Amino acid sequence: MPDFRDTIKNSLFFGGMSDELSARMEKMAKPENFGRDEMIFFEGDRGEKFYLVSDGLVKIYKSTESSREVVLRHIRPGEMFGEVILFESPAYPVNAVAMRDTSLYSIRRDMFLKMLEGREFVRFFTGNLFRKMRYLADRVAFLNAYDVEERFFLFIDEHFGFKPLINTDLTKAELAEAIGTIPETMSRLLARLKLRDIVTWNRDEMKIDVDYARSVVERLRVE
Repeated sequence: MPDFRDTIKNSLFFGGMSDELSARMEKMAKPENFGRDEMIFFEGDRGEKFYLVSDGLVKIYKSTESSREVVLRHIRPGEMFGEVILFESPAYPVNAVAMRDTSLYSIRRDMFLKMLEGREFVRFFTGNLFRKMRYLADRVAFLNAYDVEERFFLFIDEHFGFKPLINTDLTKAELAEAIGTIPETMSRLLARLKLRDIVTWNRDEMKIDVDYARSVVERLRVE
């Protein structure tokens, strides 16, 4: 399990924290491990702590009255979840489940709020709130600027680079969430690309027509 400081080093929210603040948070952080499909908390549970993902993958979802799952997002290493209980709600408004063997650090709400009494941490915390807001604004702009196929190839280029055969442990649902669409739309896109011999995805292997993929991304960069 990666240690706490490695976990937060590249975190959107806690990245850039001073050594002193990191050491204080590290003392509060409790390592926890969950197996595949093991529930971390249920919607409505009393929220006494929030979590940072150190390794693995967590699915955040809500359940409808018809017992259907509505997936809200997937949480990856370096990201946190359950933080709504810090200020907004005494209970978790969603469900959280480990999608694979997952290592987390949990931090109790009362201990974290105690840190907010310190001026240095308040400055850091407030600054990173604005940083996260900028990220979300950029994310909205990304979703509005490109269609699903374009976002798909931009994601592949950024995370894997274009090559004829790509090995990935992402599921189609996870990739759909990453590019801001729903699994049904992702499946239709992949079906269209497969018919045209552009993309074929079988389990953990993805075959790509590199020339076509590169032409899509290069056209976007020219525009």
